[in-house]
Amino acid sequence: MSEGLTRAAVYERELPVSTERVWENVHDWEHLPYLHSTAFCGIELDEAGAWGWRARVQVPPREAPSELLIELRLEGDTGRYHTRTLEGPGTGADTITTVMARGERASAVRVEFWVPEPDADRAALIGRGMVALYTRLWDEDERMMVERQSFLDRREAPRTASPEAHDLGPVAALAGTSPVVETARGPLRVVEVDGRWQAVSALCPHLGGPLHDAPVEEGHLICPWHGYR
Repeated sequence: MSEGLTRAAVYERELPVSTERVWENVHDWEHLPYLHSTAFCGIELDEAGAWGWRARVQVPPREAPSELLIELRLEGDTGRYHTRTLEGPGTGADTITTVMARGERASAVRVEFWVPEPDADRAALIGRGMVALYTRLWDEDERMMVERQSFLDRREAPRTASPEAHDLGPVAALAGTSPVVETARGPLRVVEVDGRWQAVSALCPHLGGPLHDAPVEEGHLICPWHGYR
């Protein structure tokens, strides 16, 4: 129990990934305004370490965002962590998440939402909103964690001696397209930059983010997970 707070709701979810992927995601503050662009407008890190991280986060509406100071702190070796709002809207709120192993590549999370609202009905209303938000956030996180594991598995797999040849047809037919070709070495994306066609990895070298549909800006692909160029 969190002192002086009301438990507004509980959210539980099974995940098809290892706890290693979950904890990697927990420590990954950078992805918030990119993977979760509907919930976060920006983030500025204050401090990070093995204990967790603290950062100033901007939340919609984008034309006049609000700023929150959020701290994510692990509770020792208990498998739990707290996400507390230290400044801004909702100051004092504490979201307690417990991460549990279910198998080699299966895990679960239990999320308790504690809010500084003494009225039970109002707290329940806030709780319903938090459950809806976290359902969407964990949907997005799950997709990222699954793709991240696939990237790691592919990297560990033995490579062929040489890449295969792929016929993409006449150059004229490629105009306005950016096809992705699956190869034994992973997916390659064919892009036109300054009148030249190039084949580049469709996986971001940072953490394996998917670049299949990533926008091209000034000759750079922009990763949807962390905004890396």
